[in-house]
Amino acid sequence: MCLISHISHFTSRITLYSLTLLCIACNCNNNKNRQWTMADEQQFREKSIEVNKDLVKRLQDTISVFAQKNEWDMQKTGSGLWYAITRSGNSDTIQRNDLVQIAYTVSLLNGTLCYSSDSLGVKNIKVGQGGIESGLEEALRLMTLGDSARLLIPPHLAHGLLGDQNKIPALAILHYTVVVKRHYRAP
Repeated sequence: MCLISHISHFTSRITLYSLTLLCIACNCNNNKNRQWTMADEQQFREKSIEVNKDLVKRLQDTISVFAQKNEWDMQKTGSGLWYAITRSGNSDTIQRNDLVQIAYTVSLLNGTLCYSSDSLGVKNIKVGQGGIESGLEEALRLMTLGDSARLLIPPHLAHGLLGDQNKIPALAILHYTVVVKRHYRAP
């Protein structure tokens, strides 16, 4: 299945699941006197978990197909981040509270460039303080000064269901390229 039709099918499934959950949540059985029960809540939770598991699986499948199509040898973390790091030889791994400076590009899987350090300048980050995608932060903790990385970040580790309300759309998988330019150990 081509990537575009895979994403289209995926979006259709999410819409269907969302409508199902809405019906459960709204108690759409036309019984106006019926109260929301613990059983309703449990059913809603179970369906939500099922929808989320399916969503994550489909996103991971999309990432896998994309990486294979591009012949990228990537590793996957337990959280769902896909990465390939080119090592600089430095052994001082980035840790929480360290200050790092990165050059980067962020694009969508279709190649659309969203953001880059070429136009916006390098990012200065205090690791562990938020303000960046959790997938990027996870990747930085695997890197050292001078390393470069290719990242495929699923929505749950990036901008989620809504996107960034600017250039990154809803449920977008991000393709990041990152180079660690500077690294300062936290005092």
